[in-house]
Amino acid sequence: MEKLTGDPSPFPGVQQYIRASQGQWRLSGQSRVRIADNASSDGNKVLYDTIFIVLSEYAGSLTQSERLMPVVYGEGETPDSGDIVIDLNSSGQSRGMDSLEGYVIDIGSYARITAPSERAVMYGLRTLLQILEAEGFVPCGTITDYPAVAERSLHIDIGRKFYTEEWIMDRVREMSRLRLNTLQLHFSENEGFRLMSESHPEVMSDQALTKTEMKAIILAAQRYHVDIIPSLDSPGHLAQALLTHPDWLLKDSAGNAARGALDITSPAARRFVLDLMDEYAELFAGSRYFHIGGDEFIDFAEFDKYPQLAEYARNVLNISGGTGVDAYIDYLNGVAEHLESMGWIVRAWNDGLYRGDQTQRVAPKPSIQITYWTKWHPMMAPLDAIVAKGHQVINFNDGYLYYVLGEHAGYTYPTAEKIRASWHPGLFSARTGEAKQEYTGDYPREFIGCTFSIWSDKPETQSEAEVAQGIRGPLGAMAELAWLGKQKPHGDAEVSERS
Repeated sequence: MEKLTGDPSPFPGVQQYIRASQGQWRLSGQSRVRIADNASSDGNKVLYDTIFIVLSEYAGSLTQSERLMPVVYGEGETPDSGDIVIDLNSSGQSRGMDSLEGYVIDIGSYARITAPSERAVMYGLRTLLQILEAEGFVPCGTITDYPAVAERSLHIDIGRKFYTEEWIMDRVREMSRLRLNTLQLHFSENEGFRLMSESHPEVMSDQALTKTEMKAIILAAQRYHVDIIPSLDSPGHLAQALLTHPDWLLKDSAGNAARGALDITSPAARRFVLDLMDEYAELFAGSRYFHIGGDEFIDFAEFDKYPQLAEYARNVLNISGGTGVDAYIDYLNGVAEHLESMGWIVRAWNDGLYRGDQTQRVAPKPSIQITYWTKWHPMMAPLDAIVAKGHQVINFNDGYLYYVLGEHAGYTYPTAEKIRASWHPGLFSARTGEAKQEYTGDYPREFIGCTFSIWSDKPETQSEAEVAQGIRGPLGAMAELAWLGKQKPHGDAEVSERS
């Protein structure tokens, strides 16, 4: 193996580039994009739009004018020198890959991209044109590329801070270029609720995205092959939503309301949350996943301060010996079942589940996927305990992948250098002084992917532009490692020469 002089790899890098001993592919004034004639591409408007998006990104930098390369259907008997052939079919998966996002680029007198999905076509075409833009040519050979983990995502807290429609769309475009495929939009927090509600307009902050704006974001994400996950946190983090409903706040035995905590013993309060879930399930109808929160409901070591929760578990839920934690888990299961009945896959945070200082008589539904963000408390369940209960997990490692505005709560801004030096996709959060929680080698099926998170705790400390600039390096580092796998920073993709 040898690393190519000048390193023609794009960013993110590629898994393998086997280079011929000679030959280069270049565009000519007559170059065309030819779509191979097969059932997958016939009349496929999504494919045409995908090609158009990528060609538009490189218009002017690869040609003498802003004119896009012409796109034609059918490759003819032999494509012309300088052409690009797009072959959308499942055969890409049979060339050493098991991913709908993988692609192969065979580079000779013309370049042929074989891919099993429109998303993979987008990734492959960008890879080819990135190398061409950087070098002026592409060395002949074969590029084989595929992701190390299935889900590579960005989470944005748009509840505490108002972000404009255009700013979020810019993140979608940036994500697509980084081969990130999922965007989680967290629109409700103690400090703000920033997505229009028609069922309960009283919950909204003064600045909030309209449904028209959110629909435009959803459409843009679809065009750029980015999946969106709505995130509506409950039964905690509801201070803004409950400003006009103080009777629905959970109160301790002294009558003090717990900040942002829903009284889950109240049928009206539970119905309120389900109303919101129903409304946003309709708005995000094209999505697969719904994040229901579940974190930081109360201090999970202090359920005894709220004796009505245990009474509810025993007297209403009929759980023998039931406790407050059983009432809490029953609530999460109820919300999950409600959404699952509509076809959603439900996600929740890890910090309140299977704790070592609690006896649970009610278990979380194994179908709930767990976004594992922290183990700062010694009683929080370790990763393997959650997986042993049948849950799939997503890595939200707060030690490396949390960009918290104002560096609030002891966090410092992550850097690309730190992520590349010490993190890999299978490295989860662990308590200081305890053993690492990590997957190495082949990842288990329970491990879905990893996420970089923007948390807007101190919204005034950075402008939209400063947030975008601040995340650029660490987000790119996380994206490349999530694509390539453990400890393979930019430029270290497998490259060899063949005669």
